[in-house]
Amino acid sequence: MDEDRPAAGGDNPSFVELADALHLGMAYQVLSSADGRSRRFTHVGSLCREMTGLSPEEVMDDPGRIYDQILPEHRAAFDRAEAGAIATLSGFEVEVRMRGPDGATRWRRIASRPRPQPDGAVIWDGLMTDVTEARHATEALREQRRRLEVAVEATGLGFWEWDVRNDRITWSERNRELFGAGEKGVFDIARYAELVHPDDRDAIRDVYQRTLEAPGDGDFVVEHRTALQPGGRERWLQTRGRLVKDAEGVHLVVGTTLDISERKAVEDARTLLLGELAHRAKNGIQVMMAIVAQTARSVSTVHEFETVLNARLRAMAESHDLVTASGGRPVALADVVAKTLTPFDTARFEVDDLGGTTIAGDVAVALALLLHELATNAVKYGALSAPAGCVKIRKTPAAEGEAALAWTEEGGPIVATVGRKGFGSRLLEVSLRQQGGRVESRFEPGGFQAAIHFPVAAAWD
Repeated sequence: MDEDRPAAGGDNPSFVELADALHLGMAYQVLSSADGRSRRFTHVGSLCREMTGLSPEEVMDDPGRIYDQILPEHRAAFDRAEAGAIATLSGFEVEVRMRGPDGATRWRRIASRPRPQPDGAVIWDGLMTDVTEARHATEALREQRRRLEVAVEATGLGFWEWDVRNDRITWSERNRELFGAGEKGVFDIARYAELVHPDDRDAIRDVYQRTLEAPGDGDFVVEHRTALQPGGRERWLQTRGRLVKDAEGVHLVVGTTLDISERKAVEDARTLLLGELAHRAKNGIQVMMAIVAQTARSVSTVHEFETVLNARLRAMAESHDLVTASGGRPVALADVVAKTLTPFDTARFEVDDLGGTTIAGDVAVALALLLHELATNAVKYGALSAPAGCVKIRKTPAAEGEAALAWTEEGGPIVATVGRKGFGSRLLEVSLRQQGGRVESRFEPGGFQAAIHFPVAAAWD
């Protein structure tokens, strides 16, 4: 067989000539014996010297010289690919780094396909091409993409792309983190849907469907929640996407994902606050209307009307100051009582330690109005109208979720049961009762007494 071997560069097969003519790379042909024990180059293309520094004749005389140019760390991969191809009589393709006689290293792609012969021998047609620039470009693109990922994810954005035709979705590390997806790599649209909150899946499908069916290029923005993540956490995400089309239609959708959970929390808090403000304003107007009406009925002159009304509205305003200063949080009962009694001779009030009890803002306003009215009546008609009189405010046992105060007047004039409802009890019907409170009052010979019950609210952390 060696006697029949064509000379290098002689009567070469047509594919070798074509590779040489097109400057595709170093074409070669290897003949493997029927038993696979011997192999030798039968043809080597004219680009051999340019790519390896060896002449075709040198390679054909000693094939080991070209194999030895493969770097040691790449030789095992080449040997595995070649051995697997021989064992299965299939083609192989592998990229390796090779060092030429000048010491420079280059990336080479070696591809070979078998052509079985009638006598059992196999001819392997191969082509070695230089892919150094392509590898460098790929590495540069990979590095550029890595830097882009770092830059994008520094803003908190995740990015993704969906190969529509093959239904393959690729996510960045940040995107997987946002969705709580533990697995890496690519997955399909069905897996993506599983990571979306069940209540938002239909809306997501509708957005994608409409966008894909719309004429021309299309961008879309959709906000949705994620499925519950470990620890019961639920994120709000904003997904932006853009279609990439070719002659056959949409083939790619690319986009970004932004965590908007904090923004949604702020929006929810704002909605809650606006609702609370509207509720308080409505209640406040109702209470003010009741104050004006009841004051008008309880006085006989314009001057008295002005004096009494101003005092009552001032008490209401001061209680609102407490609520506003709390930032919407429950208000300390002790602060409400102290603030309300400040305009009076506080030395004549004995107040229990009320620390630890907190009440909602609406309850605080209603309670402040009631306490102000009781104190005003005590000054005008009750215990505080006498030099030695005093008022005791005690915290008494109450049902779960409630607090109770006992208002007891001592040392004042002997009183008799009042035949008509006073302003305080009427006001309670308008304010405190609306908040779930109640009052029980009685006139004892020793002084007026009242039991005031109202709901409590747990303090915020």
